[in-house]
Amino acid sequence: MPTEEHEIAFGDAVNQIRDTAIDSVQCGLGQLRYAGGKRFEVGGRVHRFSDEAWESTCRHLALPSDLLPQLRQHLGSLVLKTLHGAGRKATGAPEKLRLARNENGEIASVAPATLATLPNQEIARAIRETLPAQIPSQTLSVSCLSLSDAEFELSCHTQALTTEPCPGDVLHGGITIRHSQAGTAPTVVLGYIHRLVCSNGMTQRVCLAGRPSRTKRCKAGNSPARTLEAVKEQLRQAWAQLRERLDGMRELLKHRMDANGLPEGLRRRWSINREVAKSIAQALQSDELGRTGTEYDLVNALSRVATHNSQLAQRYSRHLSLAAGMFAQRHVHQCRMCGTWLADEQSVVDHPAETE
Repeated sequence: MPTEEHEIAFGDAVNQIRDTAIDSVQCGLGQLRYAGGKRFEVGGRVHRFSDEAWESTCRHLALPSDLLPQLRQHLGSLVLKTLHGAGRKATGAPEKLRLARNENGEIASVAPATLATLPNQEIARAIRETLPAQIPSQTLSVSCLSLSDAEFELSCHTQALTTEPCPGDVLHGGITIRHSQAGTAPTVVLGYIHRLVCSNGMTQRVCLAGRPSRTKRCKAGNSPARTLEAVKEQLRQAWAQLRERLDGMRELLKHRMDANGLPEGLRRRWSINREVAKSIAQALQSDELGRTGTEYDLVNALSRVATHNSQLAQRYSRHLSLAAGMFAQRHVHQCRMCGTWLADEQSVVDHPAETE
């Protein structure tokens, strides 16, 4: 997945986001015929599947991804025919799949055909369309853009929403959004805080009236207009909550933190491995502007490892980024529903060596 990590203008980033699947095919699972290797025949035409699309298809078929390539072509087709005859409802698989091709003609993503789709660029443009009136659109900068055939992820921030907890330590508020036009994953909207001094970023769930705000993969029966409006409503909520999020960062400076035993406490609480815990401990000691001795140091360490540790899997980076964002709000936003770290529960800061 190509990733742009230097800041670029928002309009330039949107132009890079391409719409997934120039040519899509919908097929019933009973129409699939195994064609050897990582290929299926659909409607008399043989399609090669990317590794990601192949694994996704095998999950829908309730088969190990390495089973069919070990079989002769006719045996693979026999296995598929037998499974289909047993009834798809027994495995919880969809009746039909949407096969989405990439520019090379390869099947790049697979999703249930019953899910609604929205163009990637339309979702990206919704970030700017939902900006509060007092924020000029030209103040938007993109700090990270990841692209693949199946989805995109974009993190942007604006200088119009800013705070400076320590002299020279400027934070900007913004939005992170992930979307798959092909429907391979839900659309995710998160609040985003960008630390300019070291380009660290952290994410925070959108929460309204004690409930997490989520857009699930929508059924095709929902009109595209309604689906798009649901995403825009999440974006409006995320923009509205950013000032409180930034205030939460300043609040952390009022609370002292003893880092003794902290890496082990983090490892136990979040089930992270020892190498990542070690990286967090090192980040605590090497802040660009110096340590404050408060909880603010932990947030910066978590977000630095999440943003800059190239050895982390993407899902693990997202996990640490969200952990940093949740912890940053522990004194200004308390909600069990959206997953924000509660101030009144036993925490890794208060009892680092005892937290489970």
